[in-house]
Amino acid sequence: MKEEKRVNALKKTIELCALHGFHGTSMDKITAATGLSKATIYKYFQSKENLIANALELFSQQSLSHVQALFENTELTLEEKIALRFEGLAGCIDIESFNGCYFQLAYSEYSSEDQGITEVSAQYKQRTQVLLIELFKRHNIKDAELKAKKAGLVYNGLLASLQLTKDAELIELAHQMFLGIIFKSE
Repeated sequence: MKEEKRVNALKKTIELCALHGFHGTSMDKITAATGLSKATIYKYFQSKENLIANALELFSQQSLSHVQALFENTELTLEEKIALRFEGLAGCIDIESFNGCYFQLAYSEYSSEDQGITEVSAQYKQRTQVLLIELFKRHNIKDAELKAKKAGLVYNGLLASLQLTKDAELIELAHQMFLGIIFKSE
């Protein structure tokens, strides 16, 4: 499989899983969206679960790269970086396929069924936490690790809530809570 077709298959898989859920996305839907036969997909990905794990890994790399670039942007203040991250969520809730965090969804659907999907999902959450700790340390936030854990809980809780309600008001509320955790002296 040429790299372009492989990447297209991975991207289409994430799009379909976002719309229909991971279990709700059949191989027939994937083959129809990609134009690839089941035989071709199974030749390169062995199983639907392997395809999903690879798709999540690609999405993880892209997402983490974006977050890292934002967090390392020296032209922005800490407050601006955080504001942009929350504004990004505000732009997502109007997208039909937005259903919260894809990694949380994948983990909840496959935690007892597929180790590969579980590992990719858990690693994404760990990596985002590390980026948050590094951001706080770079900006000389006292108790960076503890505050990053608390702020991460707020952000992940927001993602879970938006999955259910898509209530834009929650974004600003969570944003203020996030800032309160960072700048509160303990």
